[in-house]
Amino acid sequence: MPGRKSEPRGASTRARPAKVDARASTPDGKRARRSPEEARALILAAAERVFATQLPDVVGLKDVAREAGVSHALVTHYFGTYAALVEATLERRVHQLRDKLVPIVIGLVSEDADPKALLGAHRRAIAEAAADPATVRLVTWALLSGRVAADDFFPHRMQGLRLLADALEGRSTAPREDLEFVLMASFALTVMWTFGHRAFAGALGRKATPDLDEAFDRRIDAMLEAFLRSRERRGS
Repeated sequence: MPGRKSEPRGASTRARPAKVDARASTPDGKRARRSPEEARALILAAAERVFATQLPDVVGLKDVAREAGVSHALVTHYFGTYAALVEATLERRVHQLRDKLVPIVIGLVSEDADPKALLGAHRRAIAEAAADPATVRLVTWALLSGRVAADDFFPHRMQGLRLLADALEGRSTAPREDLEFVLMASFALTVMWTFGHRAFAGALGRKATPDLDEAFDRRIDAMLEAFLRSRERRGS
């Protein structure tokens, strides 16, 4: 046709930028657009499933996108880099733990629970998190990547610990520093036992059993309680 130029056969076409598709299929087969919050939640949930079976360094953005059923471009759109996605997934896990623990602490405070009950509730929540494969792999990634060395990496994610320390301070005459030590000792012992109880039990010539777990927890209780009582007597 006059005035219309045709491109030479075989000429390359300019690549178009990938479109970001945040839509989902509805039951009638139509496509419904997700909100940004829904899209982020979908991707983070998929990342948790991927990291439940693989270390973050072994997989990548494409694996998470495939699990979520979205495009690679959509994941990049919301998180920018793979490292940012992994960090956001870890933060989501920490928030879930905090959201579960804080109401328990508040409930125990309202019931005027003693330090032993508060520390026990904290240990149970930590043990549950430490037994979760995705959380373990995400924390391992944070340790191996050096991110935990940053001064602000954990403090803004772990504010629930301060709430628990405040609650302990209202129920004990021990110095604040000793209460924080008890809290950290309880945390560290619980994490280490949850991660390695099978190896520790085997090294002692024993079998890892629920009874052994319960006995270990009782001894942690007794040890921490004895330390608190000694610090309270010294401070009085």
